[in-house]
Amino acid sequence: MSEPRTVIFCDFDGTAAARDVGYNLYHHFSGGQNDALLPDWKAGRLSTRDCMRLECEMVRATPQKIDEFLDQFDLDPTFPPFANLCRTSGTPLVIVSEGLDFYIRKLMARHGLDWVEVRSNLGHRENGGIRIEFPYPYRVCAGCGNCKAARIEEYRRTLGEPCRVAFVGDGYSDACGAGAADIVFAKKDLIQYCDSKGISYHSFANFREVSDRLLQQGLM
Repeated sequence: MSEPRTVIFCDFDGTAAARDVGYNLYHHFSGGQNDALLPDWKAGRLSTRDCMRLECEMVRATPQKIDEFLDQFDLDPTFPPFANLCRTSGTPLVIVSEGLDFYIRKLMARHGLDWVEVRSNLGHRENGGIRIEFPYPYRVCAGCGNCKAARIEEYRRTLGEPCRVAFVGDGYSDACGAGAADIVFAKKDLIQYCDSKGISYHSFANFREVSDRLLQQGLM
């Protein structure tokens, strides 16, 4: 029997992207008001869905101003080569994010990565701000806006055959994804979460380290 294929699910903000685009966007265009929400969000008293809805309501900016602001952000420089390695090796790659589609696609398109599948929340720039839309239902997890574990399980069901899921992330919003994956690559706050929950992981600093480990183990 052949080995199951590897599928890679990767967070965007602070992982595929060098910086947390969403946080900086909300912070800049709310005058820092969004920071008051973060303690309750990290403590679990405020769901990601409610937190992001409130953050978007705080944004005051035209689409042009938002686009100009986004020009300062870019992908981790090791991510485009990693994504292209996934493509040439036939390893499916999915961006799964609590962020907004318009800035994810803007940064990905800059590097010719329009072909990468993106599963995220939707951001509508209208009426001098941002309206967020959550295209995925709650299902079991009521804490997330876009539950990464649910996206992984949906992928497994749709594929219709066994697969090995590698998850790459950096923060608290990656908790569900890490719990649902077979292999976890973690940095920053996700390391602390995995340690607290007894989830095994590989720490990483860049995507060269992720690809090197997967190649060494024959998983790409």
